[in-house]
Amino acid sequence: MKYTLLTTLCAGLLSGCVATNPALTDNTSAVVQHPAPSTDSYFLANRDLLAAETKWRLHKPAHYRYTLQRSCFCTAEFRKPIAIEVSGNTVTQSTVDGVALALERRADALTVEDLFDIIRKAVDSKAARISVQYDLDNGRPLSISIDQNLQMADEEMHYTASDFKAVTKAKAKKKAKKTVKKSTKK
Repeated sequence: MKYTLLTTLCAGLLSGCVATNPALTDNTSAVVQHPAPSTDSYFLANRDLLAAETKWRLHKPAHYRYTLQRSCFCTAEFRKPIAIEVSGNTVTQSTVDGVALALERRADALTVEDLFDIIRKAVDSKAARISVQYDLDNGRPLSISIDQNLQMADEEMHYTASDFKAVTKAKAKKKAKKTVKKSTKK
């Protein structure tokens, strides 16, 4: 009886623990984990978000590409990586497995600013757990994990942004010229 009570008590205490130490990463990113829920953790999450957004605004390329993958309790189709190209603040191209993203899924192709908005909404709604990994060089989110409610199963969301590449105007023009040359030859 004592053993069962002790085991139950320990399991209950351990299930409420949240890692607050940064995870091991390479030198190009920083993991920011905020334990659930305390006023200080939301203050820190908001502070980190504002710092990352400021860094992004200072280093944001006019044109970039990256891959976004969502992990959630959803169909396999929604978990496939999306190759996204952005010019300014507009998604100009989005593909899954080399095929243009279906019209009804175009809202899933997010800009870096959209990723910041996801983090902001989690902080503002006082999500139970928020874990974000930011790029140290330009501030963009590399991974975002959000659990809105610890008592609810299967509503957690995780986003991973990888393969980021700034595209210079010269490369973009060169690609456009190549397309024109191909079309005039036919």
